[in-house]
Amino acid sequence: MGVEWLFEHMPFAEHLGIEVTAAEDGHAEGRLPLRTEHSSNPERMVAHGGVAYALADTVGGAAVISEVQDVTPTIDMRIDYLAPATGDELHASADVTRLGNSVAAVDVAVTDGDGTDVATARGVYKTGGGEGETAWVGEESDADALE
Repeated sequence: MGVEWLFEHMPFAEHLGIEVTAAEDGHAEGRLPLRTEHSSNPERMVAHGGVAYALADTVGGAAVISEVQDVTPTIDMRIDYLAPATGDELHASADVTRLGNSVAAVDVAVTDGDGTDVATARGVYKTGGGEGETAWVGEESDADALE
């Protein structure tokens, strides 16, 4: 099982419809087909900013997981919205820019189906420093599912 498998089975990503389509060597890509319930406008599709944020965070995390082969909780994410997302889907591309023993930094670009820049984000994820049971890893490491 790999990174894509993990995200296919993540309840939140599944609920939103987020698909991680690639995750290898510190790079990840994903997409999110937009549905009516993603809109912040009752009269037409204008994706809520939280939808772009969730996609950026998920794909950014996948980029880090592809490097460390372990869960990587988000520490912080900053996002700049550049244009409203009004199309049929969103795409995200993420690259690890720094991989350290305890944190990683990731740059994420979010575009719509036409290639319009919708948002850019910078995420910081935990990569180590904790031992034992956590909310993400029980007594037996769930990281084994990533291998």
